[in-house]
Amino acid sequence: MKQIFLSLLAVATLVSCSKVGKNEFIIEGNAEGVKDGVAVYLEKQDSTGLVQVDTVKVEKGKFKFEGNVTEPGLHFVQVDQTQGKIVLVLENGEINLKVDKDSINKSVVGGTYSNDQLATYSKDYEKVQKKMMAFQKANMEKWQKAQMSQDTVTRNALIKENKVFQDEFMKLTIDHIEKHPKSYLSLLFIGQLINQPDRDVAKLNKYYESLDADLKATKEGKKLKKALTEIAEAEKKSPVVPPLPQQ
Repeated sequence: MKQIFLSLLAVATLVSCSKVGKNEFIIEGNAEGVKDGVAVYLEKQDSTGLVQVDTVKVEKGKFKFEGNVTEPGLHFVQVDQTQGKIVLVLENGEINLKVDKDSINKSVVGGTYSNDQLATYSKDYEKVQKKMMAFQKANMEKWQKAQMSQDTVTRNALIKENKVFQDEFMKLTIDHIEKHPKSYLSLLFIGQLINQPDRDVAKLNKYYESLDADLKATKEGKKLKKALTEIAEAEKKSPVVPPLPQQ
């Protein structure tokens, strides 16, 4: 009985300590080194481009956005007088943001499920990107010589080696979709993969169906389902004809 009481007390304490309610968000920003009074913009993308959602100012190295959110979506934070934007998922909960004013891409976001996943994915993506850039830098002269001499053998070999990194990027994306059905990023990634020329609609539909019900119920989720259904129906009417066998 005592254990049950303590468990209930712990739950009650967690609930009472939460700063946000249902369909609410808070972005707590730490902007060390940024002067007081500098504007910080919260932005989102619509059909016309990036639009400002809210503006606050830095005070004693900190800033805060708060408001309502019914569905998760990509948003961007822009600190005035700095280059680049910080990507985050605006969703229900307390979002933490540590700004690196000298290198915005090194800023850290977390606090909610999708943003924690975004931080992990970004780190893994950056590791692959560094390897790819190192490979391209090491082989730049070789590539240029092959271009000038029309050496297709060397060019094709380099392209094939570089594709290894593209495959790693794809694996990161697919792994995320398969392992994190509650992550908004999984919904976003399926939406990106649907535009690939070599897409596998049946597989993408399988990924979609494995997503959390709340994600599928969003406007973005319903739009994606509609697109998958329409593409599948179109492919049934006009199936891809396989190439003729070589004689």
